Amino acid sequence: MTSADAFRERLLPSAGVHLLSVLAGGAGALAGSYWGGWAAVTVGVVAAVLVSAGLSLTAPVVSVVPTGDPADGAPADAPRLSAGDAVIPLDALGAAEEVDAEGIRRLLGPEADARAYVCHRSWVRSAVRFEVTDERDATPYWLVCTRRPAQLIAATGRREAGA
Repeated sequence: MTSADAFRERLLPSAGVHLLSVLAGGAGALAGSYWGGWAAVTVGVVAAVLVSAGLSLTAPVVSVVPTGDPADGAPADAPRLSAGDAVIPLDALGAAEEVDAEGIRRLLGPEADARAYVCHRSWVRSAVRFEVTDERDATPYWLVCTRRPAQLIAATGRREAGA
């Protein structure tokens, strides 16, 4: 296997998603208006900031850690894919497939496998589906949302399915 290129992406919400914060702030202001104007403004601003911060702070990180980085306790020669809180060695992954928004909908709906690992955020409209080839792992595949699917596939050193 060729050495993997480093890849790191935090699945932060887009600016449009942060409009939910404004709606939450408006709802908070409406609720706080019972106690007066200053309370309404204060509650609205606090609600908007909390929702925006919550969306940003809980955004998962997708990364490919190449060889030579034993910082998280893994052997220095074991490159791995990390998506959210889960980590898998690249040796346990098979073919990769770029998935568009419609494919994500299918893989999370009618074609879903309950054993699959999914790192998904609704504001990310593309993903990569990695086949898991480790016989000891009951997980059939990983579905990892990313805004840069081709770069993620390249960083793992995998071939795209059907290529």
